[in-house]
Amino acid sequence: MNEKKFEEVLNKITKKQSAKFPVSVSVLRQVPFFTEVFSDNDEILKKISQLVDSEIKPYIRYKTFKSNEIIVQQGDVENTVFWLLKGEAHIRSGDRTLANIKPITCFGELTVAASMGRTATVETPEAKDAEVVEIDWSITQRDPELRDRFLELLLKSTTDKMKNDYVVSAKMWRGARDLYSSCKKRVQELETENEKLKSLNIALKQKLKA
Repeated sequence: MNEKKFEEVLNKITKKQSAKFPVSVSVLRQVPFFTEVFSDNDEILKKISQLVDSEIKPYIRYKTFKSNEIIVQQGDVENTVFWLLKGEAHIRSGDRTLANIKPITCFGELTVAASMGRTATVETPEAKDAEVVEIDWSITQRDPELRDRFLELLLKSTTDKMKNDYVVSAKMWRGARDLYSSCKKRVQELETENEKLKSLNIALKQKLKA
């Protein structure tokens, strides 16, 4: 979908409701791959930032967490993906620290993708803050195009993290991208088939009424 059509989709979604205090475009630009996946057009980025849920709560939020504040609680079941933009955060299970999160890094994405409870706690260290962008993943339910683009953003961010942190081979990197492309193509095929079935169903009902 080109930018013009994508902007039309966003205009339609935000026509009735939009965020009063959306996250700024400059913040969205700090999220890795965001402009690459969505657009470099400020108007489109503004529209994305204005998307809200049924309670008029923005799907994309910018938050500052203070010293020793919990960002993610182990065991919780919720639907948010995070990007640490500034500061530090620790991943721990019980009293054991598992890893440190550095800017600019995505976290919380695996449990959201797997629809499972949080496997660890993420919190800020003592005497340090963390500035975070959080995205309510139910934003992907608003439109198929939004779903596809946010999934692509998640794929790019997580595979980039793996590549940097775990030295993933070029072969595995290509494999991950190929898998995403294959899944996306299959989803599009299923959507096309579904539309055809809907049309056939409507035609059959009209024929039966005749």
